[in-house]
Order: sequence, then structure tokens, then C-alpha cells
Amino acid sequence: MFDSDTIKSEFIFFLKEKLHFKDSEIYIDSDKGLSNANKDLIKEFIKKKNEGIPLDYILNSSKFNEYDFFVDSRVLIPRPETEIIVDYVKNHFSSPINILDAGTGSGCIGISIALNNPSFRVYGSDYSVDALDVACINKHNLNVKNFLLIQANWLSCFKTKCFDIIVSNPPYIAEGDSHLEKLVHEPNIALVSKENGLFCIKNIVEQSSKALKSGGILIIEHGYQQQDEVEETFKKNKFTKIINLKDFQLLPRITIGILER
Repeated sequence: MFDSDTIKSEFIFFLKEKLHFKDSEIYIDSDKGLSNANKDLIKEFIKKKNEGIPLDYILNSSKFNEYDFFVDSRVLIPRPETEIIVDYVKNHFSSPINILDAGTGSGCIGISIALNNPSFRVYGSDYSVDALDVACINKHNLNVKNFLLIQANWLSCFKTKCFDIIVSNPPYIAEGDSHLEKLVHEPNIALVSKENGLFCIKNIVEQSSKALKSGGILIIEHGYQQQDEVEETFKKNKFTKIINLKDFQLLPRITIGILER
């Protein structure tokens, strides 16, 4: 699953992050002694890498939008392309607003938005109690005052016309997709959706058309091959001025629309 160069670079990163080694101690000081505790940590690292466990889970830490988030196997590891959502909100909105991160997982999107915009009132909803527990850890670790967590099946518990913006990175991988072979350690519930990966997206778009204020904005991440279907779903639910943002590989990844009742 991992080539030797990847394992080597991850091991060096592990030594620096977990054992606080300096470069000189890694590359020059070959006589540096190891405590029994450090030896045990290294053995545990090797064992977990042999099992294919991602480095972020081994370290219980993942960098997202320049913040360090606690992660474990209950939530997805944040992806760099998802930062595009946070950057878009940061660059286009400044007035105090109500915003929802639907399916918040680790809380990385909602918490980053809240930290970047202290005047925003940001909510994070998730069906999974385990995911909410991780998001709560991150809320505490990053001392976020304007981020509130709610257990909900997407937007099912919210009143109509209560949000200015809704953002979401929902499950969008189709059942049986070959990409899942490389994601066996991440929670399937946060990855896979029925109807060729579109079931959750359709639910979110439909519920957002009720929960958003008139003129409210919906921002959804999706698979690069799903752009046309997602755009059609937006149109069916009265979203207009639809645009798509590309990821770092210049593939269509995020769809944005404005609700017009």
C-alpha cells in the first residue's frame, strides 16, 4: 500500500512530531540512545504501518487550514481540497451570519470557518455520535467559542429559513468503487452513499432549500465526475447562479448555488 520512500518520510515525520527528534539527531547522531518508552512507540508505529494505518491516525493529528485537528478512525482524515470551501467563505463573506457545516465529522470545516470569522455563528451537525465526540475534542483544543455541535440527520432538526450559508463535504463515493480499497481504515459511513454516490447530496440539497434563507448559499463538495448531476439537483431545488470550483488537480470538486424562492 505504501512504497519505501513514503514509509521513510512518514517515519522521519513521526520521529519529529511524536518523539521530538531534531534533524541532527536523525541524520547525524547515530549513537543517540532511545528510552524504552520511545522504543515501544517506534515498534507500535512499525506495527501500524504494516497494517496500512494512515499516519494521521497514528499521530492522532491532521493539519487542515493551518490548524492541527485531532483525528482517529471515527472520522475522515481531512483532505487539502476541502480547504477550498473554507477559503471561499473567508474570501467572500465578512458580515455576521449563521452558517451550518452539515456532516461536520472532525469539525475541520466548521471550526476553521469559525476561527477565521469570529463574528459568524457556526453550527456543526452530524448523525454520528462518535464523530461529534471528535469534533467536540477539536472545539475544546482550539478554544472555539462560536461553533456549536448538534446531532442531526443532515438538516432534519432545523427550522426553515434559518441559515445564510450551508457547507458540506458529504459521503459521495459509490458503493463498490475501487477507491475504497485504499480507504479501509476510514469510516465507511462518511465515505459511501447510495445512488451512485449521490443519495446524501440530494438529501442535503433538498433540505437546504428549506433551511436556507432566501438568497442563501449552498456549498457542497462532490466527486469530480458528479458535477453535472449535482448541478441538476441544485436547479431542481431552486438554486441559481450555480458555479463550480476546481480542486488542485483542476477537476470540478465543489458546487455553489444561491437559493431563490
